[in-house]
Amino acid sequence: MKTTEAHEAWLRRLQVRSLRTVFDHLPGVMFFAKDLEGRFTMANQAFAQRCGCKDEASLLGKTDNDVFPPELVAAFRKKDLQIIETCQPVPRIIELFPNEVGEHVWYETTKLPIFDVDGRPCGVCGTVRSYEGTKAILEPFLQVEAAAEFIKDNLTESLHIAKLAKLTGLSIRQFERKFHKAYQVSPRAYLVRMRVAAASDLLRSTSLRPSEVATKTGFYDASDFSRQFRRAMKLSPTEFRRLHGSTR
Repeated sequence: MKTTEAHEAWLRRLQVRSLRTVFDHLPGVMFFAKDLEGRFTMANQAFAQRCGCKDEASLLGKTDNDVFPPELVAAFRKKDLQIIETCQPVPRIIELFPNEVGEHVWYETTKLPIFDVDGRPCGVCGTVRSYEGTKAILEPFLQVEAAAEFIKDNLTESLHIAKLAKLTGLSIRQFERKFHKAYQVSPRAYLVRMRVAAASDLLRSTSLRPSEVATKTGFYDASDFSRQFRRAMKLSPTEFRRLHGSTR
């Protein structure tokens, strides 16, 4: 109870605007908030400038009608009203939005309802990101996704880089470079990660012996399993089960 009271007291002292500033440090992300009438109440610098304003203060109190072309405004307002009425977030809306030179291009918007201290909806907030920019971030993953899925689905199989590269349509050299770019580890290290993750699930949810878990998740033997598991989790399989295992 004391912890809850302390937490509530901390939240009451919190300046909402201090949280808003985090969006000024997220590259490629525009942030906004509006009240029930559609007036802008918060925005990061990137969003304000995209609206033709020099800073957030210049945007506050304006509506979509004041800053966006009429052909875009109706769709923006319709979605805002839907979110306010349903109190449900709407992620990853692909919609037209002005770019830096005013051209209408595809952007990805996520919108969420905002609630007041009484729990009633009092507006909408959201983020806007370039759809092309989002695709560029995902591209390395998409290029090697087939190989990553194959690894996860075939944990007990030996790793054959040539086979994985073929699945992606890349040369071996291209595949290894792109896989590392996406996951920050080699395919072999990724396989070990996936084996450890699967073993963790079995240790939590079953009473299988460590040697049986090792066999089911593709480790060479119980000794190899214990060594690799401890390296990744900083605990032995037995210690992990003791801390995280089911109490059934």
